Amino acid sequence: MDHINHEDYPLETPTGFPVPAALKRILFNQFVFLGIIGPELMLGMAIVDLRYLSSSFVYLYDRKTRKLIESKKLGLPGTRHIAPYSDDVSAHFRSGPLHIEMHQNDILAESKAISCCVKLDSTDTHPLRLCTRAGYRGWVYTQKTVPVPLSGEIRYGGKQLDISSPSYMAILDWTAGYMRRDTFWNWASAACTFPDGRSFGLNLSCGVNETGFTENAFWLGGKMTKADTVSFVFNPNNLEQQWQIRSQDKKIDLVFWPEARRNENINGLFVVSRFTQLMGTFEGRLITDEGEVVDISACPGWAEDHYAKW
Repeated sequence: MDHINHEDYPLETPTGFPVPAALKRILFNQFVFLGIIGPELMLGMAIVDLRYLSSSFVYLYDRKTRKLIESKKLGLPGTRHIAPYSDDVSAHFRSGPLHIEMHQNDILAESKAISCCVKLDSTDTHPLRLCTRAGYRGWVYTQKTVPVPLSGEIRYGGKQLDISSPSYMAILDWTAGYMRRDTFWNWASAACTFPDGRSFGLNLSCGVNETGFTENAFWLGGKMTKADTVSFVFNPNNLEQQWQIRSQDKKIDLVFWPEARRNENINGLFVVSRFTQLMGTFEGRLITDEGEVVDISACPGWAEDHYAKW
């Protein structure tokens, strides 16, 4: 069990003055995102803890009808909790009709339109763990677990869908730290099972966690291949056009084709967020550390463009 012990970190201002304990508690941010991907749907849920404000969402994208259903809420500090354990995830959010509960491998999400009850199997997963500097005195820890087998059921629109691996896979993103007040990132992730039976997962990012290291990697049959820095090339005025995603070491050369999107824009006194998460498919080519060339076609996943001030 990994305890992310931020409370004992001696946070200082850039000029070397200790940050008061009350302000230090406010400056620590956490979020956890769980995504579920399969042939019929994609589901995403998140809990975001900014100390003085919290937010949460759950949404479902029906890949056949291309219909998007979502529920989101802002909440006061008492509506959420994320424990400081990245391996043994424990988090909850409750506000109005939206309720999300994550306890170890048991996941529950309830809203007016969506009900999700699944169990993850993290036994043979190999997470990417990374802690890097953020700004002059801060740091960010992130843990990406991709792909994660699961089983359970999802209900929406009068339907009940039993889901299980290998057809369905999950991704889990647990992130916390004293982040830069003004930041942005692009992110991409995918998970599926190849026709030859091997599991596949992908996590790519730029804009954060690049102080000497990257969080760019893909997993094939449970084995991780790390990649160098990645460039995201897309039209910022039309995010629904194709994206090109390539790594500097040429291990990754992908095109992302968006199918649907969800936006969340917040312009508050202390918090500003311009968030676009796209659902779609990846195609292209990857090269493993062993030199195997892997062709990707119609692999479902996410791409994201996010600016935040918090």
